Amino acid sequence: MHFRLLAAGALIALAGCGGLREGVATAPPAAATAVELPAGPPMSPAALAQHTRILSSDAFGGREPSSAGERLTTDYITRMFQQAGLQPGWKGQWLQPVPLLEASVQGDPAITVTGADGPKAYAYRTDQVVWTKRPQGAQSIADAPLVFVGYGVVSPENNWNDYAGIDMKGKIAVILVNDPDFETPQGHPTSGKFGGKAMTYYGRWTYKYEEAGRQGAAGALIVHETGPASYPWPVVESSWTGPQFDTKRDGDGADRVQVEGWMQNAAAIDIFRRAGLDFATFKTAAQLPGFRPIDLKLTASVALATDIKETVSNNVIGVLPGTSAPDEAVLYGAHWDHLGRCTPVDGDDICNGALDNASGTSGLIELARRFAAEGRTRRSVVFIAYTAEEQGLLGSAYYALNPAFPANRTATAVNMDGASLLGATRDVIVVGYGKSDLEDMLARYATAQGRTVKPEEFPERGSFYRSDHFNLAKVGIPVIYAAGGVDLVNGGVTRGKALQADYIARRYHKPQDEFDPAWDYTGQQQDLQLYYQLGRTYAEGSMWPNWKPTAEFHAIRQQSRAGR
Repeated sequence: MHFRLLAAGALIALAGCGGLREGVATAPPAAATAVELPAGPPMSPAALAQHTRILSSDAFGGREPSSAGERLTTDYITRMFQQAGLQPGWKGQWLQPVPLLEASVQGDPAITVTGADGPKAYAYRTDQVVWTKRPQGAQSIADAPLVFVGYGVVSPENNWNDYAGIDMKGKIAVILVNDPDFETPQGHPTSGKFGGKAMTYYGRWTYKYEEAGRQGAAGALIVHETGPASYPWPVVESSWTGPQFDTKRDGDGADRVQVEGWMQNAAAIDIFRRAGLDFATFKTAAQLPGFRPIDLKLTASVALATDIKETVSNNVIGVLPGTSAPDEAVLYGAHWDHLGRCTPVDGDDICNGALDNASGTSGLIELARRFAAEGRTRRSVVFIAYTAEEQGLLGSAYYALNPAFPANRTATAVNMDGASLLGATRDVIVVGYGKSDLEDMLARYATAQGRTVKPEEFPERGSFYRSDHFNLAKVGIPVIYAAGGVDLVNGGVTRGKALQADYIARRYHKPQDEFDPAWDYTGQQQDLQLYYQLGRTYAEGSMWPNWKPTAEFHAIRQQSRAGR
């Protein structure tokens, strides 16, 4: 049976029985015979293209967690793992249930800011987007003082506290994106204090909301700027106006602020103007050591009506058991999810996520096929397709705390988030370059391919903290996130940079991220061969790679391995 017809029929059937919102996602998959075989040998362009095309088709609805599209996706990955010869990797099952809360904002909530000039409403989507990740359905903040807290950073090791001297209870924090030293020139008192152009975790939006919650704030609004955020406002609008997911937490989410959100740069400038302040001047002041919070002498009100649902999504886990050290593991991971329905463009509201990350999931499947075809290794090899990466790396966070193989028995991990689909490259880019021993082994195999390993060009984008490998690193597992760069064999750096910029501007987190039959998979093939050689080396051997002593995860790994 042709898979398009099968997928469409399954989607209709699932929709007719109410979808997956009540945990149906944990049901066993359909029979393996219901899907066509991969189109070519392991890691071949034909097989890679087939998986990517299927997973990013409209029938899968953008692969939103806990949707009918999830069931189609996890069934497909499971069947591919089964056909490859893997075994179920989670307590005898393919699916690891991940309990989540799903929050959908109702209507278009405005933020009303009141000052000496009276009240003014800032519109949803146009000026701001807001949501809550507390499990209560309604959140209302009335006449809360707005406080500018600079970059919202509390960093004892840097003697930095943007919340010094203020009680944030009942207040809304207005926060700058990225790190305090992102735009500071050489010789500036803060230059290099937070990694310079390389974003630290203090620059991530997840940290800023977490810290505002720790400070007891009622709300947290991050000011969007395209350069420091590394993506334009339409990405914010697409990513944060649909259903928002979070893991279930103790205390009914009391550790989170009531209202989280983003604010357009123009709206922030206007709010500062109404407060009699110049935004640029105070942004510069926030980059200096000793900055203190500033009461803007304005109040803000916002009321959220939110549909809250408890739901279950799933990681898909397959394992090729080791021959003589089956309790030790090498791990490969990629997130299967995307945004589902999103802001329409030319009438199309499905964010298919072909590059992000149907392509990475395709690579995961093909690596599983390659390992199985080449025979079992000394250690077990684990393949994980994570859920809810787009919602804050939730599936990998859950796995890190509930692993199939403990962190101290996991030798290493490889993360795939987006594939090289522009053809072969002369370079390999390592995100978070300089952090682990894995780079040396990767460079050895890259050199054999005639390629050069390089650090990322734009560390200010914080890519190391923006994908699933970060959660594995936090529990000490040495992990590498690398892929072909922009120095294309066909067209060089000029063409590579132009195509990369075009993707970020026109396709990233938009409906335009669709399957393209013209994609050249030779670059992904190169990368997969590197991942395979790297993983097989550690899976066949007894080495325990580590983080470099300068990496923030080194001590965690040392402690973890000492207690093995």
